[in-house]
Amino acid sequence: MHYRKTIITTLFITCTAFALKSQTFNWKTGYYGFFDNREYFNDYVTDQTISGTRISGELGYSFIAGNRIMAGADYLYEFGSKGEWIAPDFIAYYNGNRGNIDFYLGAFPRLNRIRMPLALMNDTFQYYRPMLEGIFIEFKTPGFMHNIWIDWTGRQSFQKRETFVLGFSGFAKRGILIWQHHLVMTHLAHSLNTGTGERIRDNAGFSVMPGIDLSGVTGLDSLCISMGFLGSYDRLRSIYNFRVPVGFLGEIEAVHKGFGLHGTVYAGESQVILPGDGFYRATFYTRADAFYAHSTPHLQVRLQFSLHFIPGVVDLSMSLTVRAQLDGIFRGHHSN
Repeated sequence: MHYRKTIITTLFITCTAFALKSQTFNWKTGYYGFFDNREYFNDYVTDQTISGTRISGELGYSFIAGNRIMAGADYLYEFGSKGEWIAPDFIAYYNGNRGNIDFYLGAFPRLNRIRMPLALMNDTFQYYRPMLEGIFIEFKTPGFMHNIWIDWTGRQSFQKRETFVLGFSGFAKRGILIWQHHLVMTHLAHSLNTGTGERIRDNAGFSVMPGIDLSGVTGLDSLCISMGFLGSYDRLRSIYNFRVPVGFLGEIEAVHKGFGLHGTVYAGESQVILPGDGFYRATFYTRADAFYAHSTPHLQVRLQFSLHFIPGVVDLSMSLTVRAQLDGIFRGHHSN
């Protein structure tokens, strides 16, 4: 028995010493500023001016290989809201990377992880909900990527209904052929207050868009064309059953030396996708974006002008975003 305890103790000390020698202490800090003016005069989306700045910071450490734990906060100050306290977003997550699989658990930034068409996830998420609180798993190889995630958006209480958003995205490329598919599902359940007459709601949006990437055969930095369909389902239990509208969705984007044009067209039945852009409630909608984007490892700037066309209405929006990020190592342990 004493012999076994000695072996177990020796193995534990050896493993602990190895972990300490291989761990690295990390830090990350970021700034995100945005000004977004939306001159809308339609029945689907509210006109507004969105402006503010976010400051974020994370501390943590990496251990063994491809594993890290980080914690911090992300604070939003909206311009003109002095005296109105907005609670910061808490950051706390584990990230593990093994081979082709990347795994996140906790409250972590959604930036560069969730990439969906605006029809499924509107562009205000980075302004007001930059954290994903749940699980994210991604599998990636050259020419292929697929992820799945769940974001817990409401913990059940007497004041709050239980809600979560689940989604996945897939991308594939072979030669000039490209493929992408997406799904986002929102589930809105009851609160603990049973006397409110609440109804459970099931809502989802999905898209399938094959296309071609002509970047290598033109003088442009990138040129991509995709065409497919957009669909959704929506049910309010005991009120109405599943409604499943579908329609055509097409996109084209061309970029050269930071200047770009992006076009979107939708034609079909009116879509009701809770986290998506409200313009897709129209049965015909086109959008034209002209933008300039500058990107370095630590700085991203984007200036964009957009025209929105629905029958009988032409709307305009303009946005400027600036993102700066720094990260590094402030302490480490390594074997000699």
